[in-house]
Amino acid sequence: MGQLAKVDITILSWDRIDDTLKAIDSAVAQQGIEQRVIVVDQGSEDSGLSRLRRHCEAISCVTLVCNGSNSGVPGGRNIAARQGDGDYLVALDNDAEFIDSFQVAKAVEVMRSDASLGAIAFRILRFGSNQDDLSSWSYHQSVSDWAGQPFFTDRFVGAGHMILRQAFEQIGCYDDALFFLHEEVDLSKRLINIGYQIRYSPEVVIGHKVSAEHRVAWSAGRWRFDIRNKTYLHIKFRTFFPTFVFHTSLMMWRGIRSGLWWATISGVCQGFAMAPAAIRFWSRPSSKASAAAADYYQQCSPTKGMSLWRRVVLRLKSAKPVPMNVQGS
Repeated sequence: MGQLAKVDITILSWDRIDDTLKAIDSAVAQQGIEQRVIVVDQGSEDSGLSRLRRHCEAISCVTLVCNGSNSGVPGGRNIAARQGDGDYLVALDNDAEFIDSFQVAKAVEVMRSDASLGAIAFRILRFGSNQDDLSSWSYHQSVSDWAGQPFFTDRFVGAGHMILRQAFEQIGCYDDALFFLHEEVDLSKRLINIGYQIRYSPEVVIGHKVSAEHRVAWSAGRWRFDIRNKTYLHIKFRTFFPTFVFHTSLMMWRGIRSGLWWATISGVCQGFAMAPAAIRFWSRPSSKASAAAADYYQQCSPTKGMSLWRRVVLRLKSAKPVPMNVQGS
């Protein structure tokens, strides 16, 4: 039997301690790999944190890091990654579980089968069911047609995925500046730009406990991060200027017509304020798509083969009001 793959399974914790403990146990139960489970707590309340400490201290392969405050999703994942040295990094949401004890081993098999893979995305079901979690489907393909089929893509979903550590370190890890939203899109672009591919791999499955209703609805704060980070990423990856203007205008129109005028304006302003950091990134190899990367993006694009006019019309039709969460998420 060959040597077991070393895998670091990372989990970010912020309250929801009962779910977090079950996510940890699900990671510890994985077989056919040599795993280290790394939990980064982002400021849970003291009572929950005490339970989390006791649970982690009782399991030898679990490492707990307590930040004391929320360093954001990309920041927390970077902290977790630095604690390990596994060949592969797995991220599992703290409200998710692997459906059985062999899912990470399956992920390793997929990664080892294709040297071009920098990351794979897991299939995400609603916990306790065979229904796909629609709130975790951000791919261009139809979920009803493609959820059960593998395909190459230009992104992965954060709730469950595996990244080749060598590739992760080569591109400089996650961008802490994003804090929340689009950190996976950013990382995916950088992986693709240096020659890696990303595969949606339905062979690997997790169950996710967050309801679609909770995840889809937006608050003003979430919308501000969304438009801020998209503006920043347009600058960071040097989006063709007319395309940048068009997409940003559509985002602003969506936000303002949804009554989120202040979140929209402040988000755009904050995105432009991040321009110096985005421009500093331009000197890195992962900032610009090679010819091969450009072709890969084209193959993954939902508008492949469409005329410019059809693409514009499609974007205009998709610029619907933001689905609001009256309670705020």
